[in-house]
Amino acid sequence: MKAVHKSAFISSVCPKRRTMLHSHLTRPKKLRLFALALSFLLLATSLGGCASASGNRPDFSSESDLPVFGDGTESISEEDKPDERPMVAMTFDDGPHNVRTKQIVDELNKYGYHATFFVVGNRVDGTAYSGGEAMVYAIEAGNEIGIHGYTHEIYYDECTDREYHQELSLTAQAIRERYHAYPINLMRPVGGKITKDRANECSYSVIKWDVDSEDWKYKYQAGDSDEVCADKVNTIVENVLSSVREGSIILMHDIYESTYDATVIILKRLNEMGYNVVTVSELLGDDLAPGTIYHSGY
Repeated sequence: MKAVHKSAFISSVCPKRRTMLHSHLTRPKKLRLFALALSFLLLATSLGGCASASGNRPDFSSESDLPVFGDGTESISEEDKPDERPMVAMTFDDGPHNVRTKQIVDELNKYGYHATFFVVGNRVDGTAYSGGEAMVYAIEAGNEIGIHGYTHEIYYDECTDREYHQELSLTAQAIRERYHAYPINLMRPVGGKITKDRANECSYSVIKWDVDSEDWKYKYQAGDSDEVCADKVNTIVENVLSSVREGSIILMHDIYESTYDATVIILKRLNEMGYNVVTVSELLGDDLAPGTIYHSGY
């Protein structure tokens, strides 16, 4: 293409565009240089800002410096964490009692504790005493029920086989009539007395104890002064706390007012000492087996 002089090219376009084009082509050289320099300056400033910002970022060059968003395991709530407190089992014989048993259950509930109640059959079915409602109250609060005897008049080391089996079967029947299909796994012989052969052949685990509160010796009597009553309660408390240890099975009776008063103090002290009060089955766990005598969990 033939070269065209700048002035001639301008003259060939329309007047309006000619003016704009002339302005562009004839812009002073210094002005164009200034615009170019300004562009470079803005570019340099932008790059410097990026470098400065990157200088403030965390250095993740080391793997240990990387932020942790999870380790792949689920967090465990306080409720799901295993209870590692030392355990003891509290057991109550000779009930149920519609006042005392319920009071003891309520006291256990204050600490989230549970106990095992070895019941007398004729006090469950109403033949001698109508305590069945209290037994159900204990079960529904998470406590455990075991067999004691039907009449509380037969000792299993001197009775006939017929009497022995009748005491157990009638008590089991009374429990299940009041609380359908209740799983019975434990029994405690009256007075702790049972022959070795009967214990070995028993279809239940035979539960004795290692801590005896002897609360039956210190039940309130008519005419007892407040001071005498306080001494009796303190004696029961001392009998328990002086002997208790991890794995202990504590013997008490839920038919006496003095036992309830002592239980209030004992549970408070055990809690302060860091113990968890549980049922016999919770204490012994997988070690429980029928036909075996247990005195403790240690």
